[in-house]
Amino acid sequence: MNGWLASLARLCGSLKTTVVTLTALAVVLAWGTLYESRHGTAAAQHDIYQAWWFTVLLGVLGLNLAIAALLRWPWKRSQTGFVVTHAGIIILLLGAMLGFQFGVDGHITLREGESADHVVFEQETVRVTTPEGKVLRSITLDPERRPLPPEGRRYRLGDGLALEIQQVHPNVREMLVIEGGGVRPNPAVRVRLQSAMGGGATIQEWLLPRDPRRAAVSLMGMVELQAIEAASDAELAALTMPPGDAAPSGKGVIHIDVAGKHFDLSVAEVAGKITPLGDTGFSAEVKAYFADFRWDNEQRNPVSVSDAPNTPAVLLRITGPNTETTSFLFADHPDMSIVHGAKKESQDVKSVYRFPRPPRASQIAVVIGPGARLHYIVRGGRAPFKTGPLTVQTAVETGIADWRLEVVHWVPDATTRTELQPQPIDPADTRRFPALRVALRQGGQSSPATWVRWNSPAPLSAGDARVIVGYGWRTHPLGFTVRLKKFEAKRYEGSDMPADFRSHIVIEDNRRGITREHEVWMNNPAVYPPGWLGTRGFKFSQSSYREGREGEPNESTLGVMWDPGWPLKFIGFWTICAGIFIMYYMKTYFFGLRPRSGGAPKET
Repeated sequence: MNGWLASLARLCGSLKTTVVTLTALAVVLAWGTLYESRHGTAAAQHDIYQAWWFTVLLGVLGLNLAIAALLRWPWKRSQTGFVVTHAGIIILLLGAMLGFQFGVDGHITLREGESADHVVFEQETVRVTTPEGKVLRSITLDPERRPLPPEGRRYRLGDGLALEIQQVHPNVREMLVIEGGGVRPNPAVRVRLQSAMGGGATIQEWLLPRDPRRAAVSLMGMVELQAIEAASDAELAALTMPPGDAAPSGKGVIHIDVAGKHFDLSVAEVAGKITPLGDTGFSAEVKAYFADFRWDNEQRNPVSVSDAPNTPAVLLRITGPNTETTSFLFADHPDMSIVHGAKKESQDVKSVYRFPRPPRASQIAVVIGPGARLHYIVRGGRAPFKTGPLTVQTAVETGIADWRLEVVHWVPDATTRTELQPQPIDPADTRRFPALRVALRQGGQSSPATWVRWNSPAPLSAGDARVIVGYGWRTHPLGFTVRLKKFEAKRYEGSDMPADFRSHIVIEDNRRGITREHEVWMNNPAVYPPGWLGTRGFKFSQSSYREGREGEPNESTLGVMWDPGWPLKFIGFWTICAGIFIMYYMKTYFFGLRPRSGGAPKET
């Protein structure tokens, strides 16, 4: 070897290159230590130790040592320690490179009784897969330190496909969107409550009386805001009747709509009687009244556990042409009925049971109907009873402090949908709901922009391409299942300071048909599978825990590590030790006998 190639080899294997490489490596490691203290272990691993340039730096050092040894070929016996030491360092570097690139350093968090089959890394990752589960690409995100540009960023997936990440938001909320144009009547009102106190506090809510999830909303537990639909003038009169005059019997009223007509039946008056419903051909019978309804599991019968109207309910039978239906109606849940028996249920019959009683908290109700009329009711709590007509965008005094009620918008034929909208982060609220807005592109075709929520994969399609996009922490499969059987924490006597805490885990490996139990505590990890010198083992160590409150299960966090380069590190370490031992303690054998007095050493 001569010329420029020989000069390049001498440069790569020189002591100067070694010093420069080691100095650069020391600087990077010092920087990595500071970086990890500021940004966390996951960020340091991703940005430094798993970065391609750090692997190149280790490779340059290994190449420098290898060339330095090869330049001395053929090796003499006196160079044995030198060669062995260099070989050990190179093997150690290869193990470190393998561990940095492919190792696992994450955690699993389990409640008692829960299982996990993958390790979690604190790295936000977008995972794109085919519907069959083939991974097209995993994209690591760090929106805080490396935010997306305003125009977003596009990532190639292969075969002409690309995923465009348009926006990343650390906190979003699901917002209700109300629009008109529905094919069926579905009334909805947007109500505003406004107070001059507290800087002009304002509360706005959409209320839909036909949707039990959105018919009422509690405002700080002090006021309940609700919407009620009145199908007739009689039902409106019953709803707006002052509490002192309503339901003098104390057992409530049943409102029945049948064959286009409305009937109000007092439970106390018609109980046990068959009451004809006009000329409709239908009749009603209140077979039983339950002031405090409960279901007796032993007797398999409904009972009333007291005479107080805590949970009023009635058993109503309606008969008519080819119809006989018996149902339980509940005053506290007017939209729910449980059919007890039916020969043929008529779709033309609607029954609602109402038990007028003063609510514990103040109630503000907006009554929709009949027709296009709106009314309001204020009752319960310390607020005086008030009622009256409402018009859109006209505020009325509620009598609750200085709160004013206003119907901002009224939609008689509402359609509903939900969409995600970015929300500001409240420092006092530790809950976060991250999401990103993405689109799939194939050539000139594109999917609609779609929100992908944290741990809620969403399908995307563009042209004939179909993918599944997931957003969450990066994970690594274990190949087996870890179940937290029990967690226990012992404390020092007379204090709440933990003296010892440990997790009892069960490892279930269905592929090998192995089930093993381990106890994991501080400085006593569990390894599975053990393998030779731990080459295949995941190491589980106790990291942290959270004790459950009021009967909740305990929660344990286990640190999980797996280093595929560990065998090379083990071999490299002992090889370096052997080389040092040879150089300093086997001089007699490798460097010849000690010189005799008055003569040269004798070669062996």
